[in-house]
Amino acid sequence: MSFFSPINFLFLLGIIPIIIMYLLKKKHQDVEVSSIYLWEKAVRDVEANAPWQRLRKNILLILQLLIFIMLVFFLTKPYIISDTFKTDNLIIVIDKSLSMSTLEDNVSRLDKSKKDVENILKNLKPKSSVTLITMDDSPEVIISKSKYKSVLLDKLKKIQQSNSTDNVEETLSLLKAMTNEMENYKVIFYTDKSIETDIDNLIIKKIGNPHNNLAIENLSCKKDNNSVEALIDVKNYGNRDQTTDLIIYKGNEIYDVKEIFIKAGESKKIYAEGIPKTDIIKAEIDIDDPLKADNERYCVIEDGSARKVLMITRGNIFLEKAIALNENIELYKTNEVLPDIEGYDLYVYDEMLPASLPTDGSIFILNPANFDGVVKVNEIVKEGKLTVSEEDELLKYVDFDISMSRVKLLSPPDWGRPFIYSNDEAIGFKGIKKNQKFVVLGFDIHDTDLPLKYSFPIFIQNVLDYTLDLNLQRNTKVFSGQGIEINISPKTREAYVTGPNKDKIKIAPPFPVSTFTDTNDTGVYTVEQNIDDIKLFSYFASNVNTIKESNISYDAETLNQVDIKDKVEENAMVSVKNVFLIIALIILAAEWVVYSRGY
Repeated sequence: MSFFSPINFLFLLGIIPIIIMYLLKKKHQDVEVSSIYLWEKAVRDVEANAPWQRLRKNILLILQLLIFIMLVFFLTKPYIISDTFKTDNLIIVIDKSLSMSTLEDNVSRLDKSKKDVENILKNLKPKSSVTLITMDDSPEVIISKSKYKSVLLDKLKKIQQSNSTDNVEETLSLLKAMTNEMENYKVIFYTDKSIETDIDNLIIKKIGNPHNNLAIENLSCKKDNNSVEALIDVKNYGNRDQTTDLIIYKGNEIYDVKEIFIKAGESKKIYAEGIPKTDIIKAEIDIDDPLKADNERYCVIEDGSARKVLMITRGNIFLEKAIALNENIELYKTNEVLPDIEGYDLYVYDEMLPASLPTDGSIFILNPANFDGVVKVNEIVKEGKLTVSEEDELLKYVDFDISMSRVKLLSPPDWGRPFIYSNDEAIGFKGIKKNQKFVVLGFDIHDTDLPLKYSFPIFIQNVLDYTLDLNLQRNTKVFSGQGIEINISPKTREAYVTGPNKDKIKIAPPFPVSTFTDTNDTGVYTVEQNIDDIKLFSYFASNVNTIKESNISYDAETLNQVDIKDKVEENAMVSVKNVFLIIALIILAAEWVVYSRGY
C-alpha cells in the first residue's frame, strides 16, 4: 500500500494532546450508592480477567485513538495497485530524455519512474505480457511481449539516462501501430512532458514537480587574429531572479569568471573577447540547480587552414574565379596533364584527364571523356529536358534552370549518385570510391549559360564544401544523441573517435565512414586520422538541446496537465481511503455504545 499524500501522517502528532487530556481529566467523583451495588460490581470485576480489566479502564481512550488514526489514514489518500495493470497486454513507455535527469530529493525523475514500474511488474498477474519502450530522440522497444518478470526487471534496471530530447510524436505513432489490432491492453506512459493523444486505454503518469533552472542556451566562438571571441547566451527558465558566476574556460584552463544577473524568464548575452588562441572554449554556470547537464556548453574553433586545389584546364576563367572566391582555398593552375602528381586536396580536371587519377585527394571532372571505373559517356545530345535532384546538397540554394547547347549523357558507376538529368539520363553525378570523393559534370560550362547565373558561384562553393569537407566538425550545435557525418581525408587508413568518457571507437575502415551516432555524452569529441606515419586530429562538440528540455518549471501547458494527472491516479490506482473512513465510523458507533452503557 502506498500514499498520495504521506505528509498528512504528521497529523498523528495530534494523538499527544488527546492522551494528555485523558491524563489531566478528573479521575473520580463521590457518589452515594447502596452496598449491594458495590458487592455486585466487585463480583463482576472478579469474574473478568486481568487484561480485560485493565483495558476496560481506558477503552474509550483506545477507541478515540483508533478513530483518530483511521481519519489520518483517510487524509493520506492510501491506494493499492489495481486490476488496471492486471491485463493481458501491458505496454510501458519510459521517457529517458534530458529533463528526466532532474533531481528531486537526490533522485532523478527517471529513477522514480523505474521504481514505480518495478512495483507494477512485481504485482502483475501471471501470464501477462509486457512490452517495455524507452523514449528519447526516438522510441526504442527494449523488450516485446515478455511474460518473464525476472527478464523484464533486468531490462528495466539497465535503462540509462539520455542527454537527448524527447520525440513524443514518433513514440505515439509507434504506440498506435502496436495497439491497432491489440485486444485487452493498457499503456502507461511515464514522462514529465505534456501529451495529448486519442489512444485508447492510455495512462499518462506525469513525473516531477516544478523547479527553477538556469541553462546555457548557446555558445558561439570565432577566431579574431591571434585571439578568440565568444558569445554566451544564458537563460533563466525559473520564476525568480537569479545571480550566478559564469566561468569561461580556454581548453581546460579557467580564463575568466563573470558574475551575471538574469531576471525570471529572461535571457542574457555575455560577450568575451581577447581569449588566447585555443581550439576549444567551454562555458559553465556555477549554480546548484536540479538539472545539471545544461549548466555547461562547448565550442570548437574552426580550423582556418587553407586547402590546396589544383586546376588542370586549357582556360576557364569562370570556373577559376568561382573557386577563388573561397578564402580557404589556395588555387594552383596548369594547362598540362602531369603524371604521378600528388599533394593536393582537390584536383579539378576541365576536359583534360590523365592516364591514371591521383589517389590522395578529391576529384572534380567537367566534360569528361570515357574513363574506366569512373565515367562512361553514352552519347552527346544537343537538346533535352533538364531535371535535378532538388534535395541534393550540391544544389542547395541553386536554381539550375539553365540552357545547354551540348551535353554528354553519362552512365554512372555503382558508387555514383546522379543529381542532374537530361531526358531522365544522368549528366552529373557524385560519389565516393575508396575514400575519394568524386563530382562529374557531363558538359562544358561554356556550352551553357550557367556562368551567367547568380547560382553558379553558389554551386561551385557547394562542390568545394562537399569535396574538401570545408564544414567538417565545425558545427558546435551537434545535439546529444544526434548523428554526425565525419568526413575524413582520402589518404586516411584508419580513423577513431574518442569521446568525453575517453572511450576510443574505431570508425574506419570500412569506407565510406558511417554516420557517427554515439554522441550522448556532452563535451568534446576527438577525431583521429592515421595517414601512414602521421596522425591528424580534429574535434567536434556535443551539447544538449536546452530549448526542448531545460524548462522544468510550470508553464501553462503543464498546469493544464494537472487534471489529467489526477485522472490518471484515479484510474491507475485503487484508492482505499474510504475503507479507513468506514472503519472510523464503525469505531465511532462502537464508542457511543460503550459510552452509553457506562463503560
